[in-house]
Amino acid sequence: MFVANQTKQFIIIALAAIIVYSCRKGKSTPEEPMIVPQPEETLRQQYSKSVTQWPAAAWYSNIKVHELAALPENPSKDKAELIALGKALFFDPRTGNGMKTCASCHHPDTYWIDQKTTADGIALHHRNTPSLENVWYLEGKLFHDGRAKTYREQIAEAINSPIEMGGNTTALPAKLQAIPGYLRLYEAAYSSQTMSVEGLLDAIAAYSRSISSGETVFDRFIKGDYQALNDAQLEGLHLFRTKGKCINCHNGAFFTDLDFHNLGYANGAFFTDLDFHNLGYAVTSKGALDNGRFEATALETDKGKFRTPGLRNVIHTAPYLHNGSISSLSELINLLSQGMPQKTGQQVNGTLSPHIQNVRLSSKEQENILAFLESLSNVPSKTERPVLP
Repeated sequence: MFVANQTKQFIIIALAAIIVYSCRKGKSTPEEPMIVPQPEETLRQQYSKSVTQWPAAAWYSNIKVHELAALPENPSKDKAELIALGKALFFDPRTGNGMKTCASCHHPDTYWIDQKTTADGIALHHRNTPSLENVWYLEGKLFHDGRAKTYREQIAEAINSPIEMGGNTTALPAKLQAIPGYLRLYEAAYSSQTMSVEGLLDAIAAYSRSISSGETVFDRFIKGDYQALNDAQLEGLHLFRTKGKCINCHNGAFFTDLDFHNLGYANGAFFTDLDFHNLGYAVTSKGALDNGRFEATALETDKGKFRTPGLRNVIHTAPYLHNGSISSLSELINLLSQGMPQKTGQQVNGTLSPHIQNVRLSSKEQENILAFLESLSNVPSKTERPVLP
């Protein structure tokens, strides 16, 4: 009995000790949980996500943020018969003066440019030929200086220009109406054989709007194929958005803000003064300043400004800038990296864009950006030239 009582007392004391110890432990400062350091994400991991989760881009202040995007579907819904009429007119020298066509400068086999310093018209032009790929997104800002607001306006100026096609849009309907094949094409497009200038210009516009670039390696990457870009291209994408600050002007699906900027290269190979009222041209001094956007707006602040070009298939569209003064893309990247120092024969006309800054890209970083720009290319689809009426 005595032993049993001792045992009970021992158990009670032991339980009391356990309770006291537990209470004291509960009142003590809890131990900090062990934090296991997580490995830093690789660049590929950082970009293997939705665009909204990519590393922050280096945007300048007062910039409308517009991230990079995949190529959208061409929204043009023009009927096939209208496009067929426009295609015939596009490749037909009779649309102009019988010597030059729209395709004389916009070759389908060379990404819709002529690969020359300045446009190869009837006479020497002062500006480089822009590509027609994805031209549907340029409505309202046509030509390098954005002076044409509509496709009709832009196409009519090209046809009537004595240094481009040397034609006469006013006389064009009567000339084509005498050709039975064109009567059939026009009737198929408009259910009428009575041709009008507007109808013919709209047909060329419809064909121009149908010209689109194709899917690229970058498009596959941004849609979720995160191995599509190689390491150099991925590094270039990151530099394009961050240290290089290229994204400030080259953004969105077409890599352009569609705005006008002064890069400080205003001298042309040849310069033509344009009288917008009578479309009279006169070649003046070699290397004279091109006023750019000023010619369309008459605003001093627009002197020397030109529309930001899109970058899809840019590696195939040399030479570069509105005057074709830069022969290679690697040279242009190097100049932009240094803040666009003026080469011999070039000067600033107006005020240089504040976006032009010396970002001091190394040679390797420039190579990676070039590699990224190569990822914006696609193999062009074959364009069959039409059998002309």
